[in-house]
Amino acid sequence: MSKKPRFPIGLTFTRSLGKKVARENTITDILTTVNSKGEVVRIEYEISHKFMGQDLSELVVDTTIARSLPPSVLAQYL
Repeated sequence: MSKKPRFPIGLTFTRSLGKKVARENTITDILTTVNSKGEVVRIEYEISHKFMGQDLSELVVDTTIARSLPPSVLAQYL
């Protein structure tokens, strides 16, 4: 696993969940989990989207964001 996050805060992407309407998400925070040796063992991204006038947020991993990006945009972050 890489030691630093691949995607920057503020990146906006569209994510669809099955047959539901695609939602525009924005990365709002990056959370890292470190073990007792100081090694990064997990990187999670907090993403948010608007729903009925409110911001809803959730934690996702790198792969979820990578699957939502078109190949031309993803190539910038490899």
